[in-house]
Amino acid sequence: MKNSSVVWIYLSAAIALVGVVIHVAAIVGGAPWYAYFGAPPAIVESARNGTWLAPVSCAVIAALMALCAAYALSALGRIWRLPLLRLMLGAMAGVCLLRALILLPLAIVHPELRNAFEVGAAIVWGLAGAGFAVAWRSARSAKTHPPSFTAA
Repeated sequence: MKNSSVVWIYLSAAIALVGVVIHVAAIVGGAPWYAYFGAPPAIVESARNGTWLAPVSCAVIAALMALCAAYALSALGRIWRLPLLRLMLGAMAGVCLLRALILLPLAIVHPELRNAFEVGAAIVWGLAGAGFAVAWRSARSAKTHPPSFTAA
């Protein structure tokens, strides 16, 4: 695997892991954290009222992001080969790239989305999507491999 590919895949894994940390921290930080990170009003209200919607939804998102990181690490051979590796990497790339690209048409209809946070989030999602796409391409010829802990 090319060094540039490895960097892109590690980047996608790192972005996913930062997402895990942010979502878990939001559960602990409460309503101000949910609001700061752009959670829908119903989630922020749930956090204020102490209902289950906010923490459960954040925990589910954190788990999905952890799964994304695991698939990226699997593509790198850092952990065991996960099932449906290429399918999952392709799906992750598609979702992340769609999230990045959807901002432009949505921002036309919803001017409130024209802010630094949303633009930054779209860029980060785009970078993650590119990394997962590289992982998808790199995994096509990969055989089942044990974990490798040597420098790439």
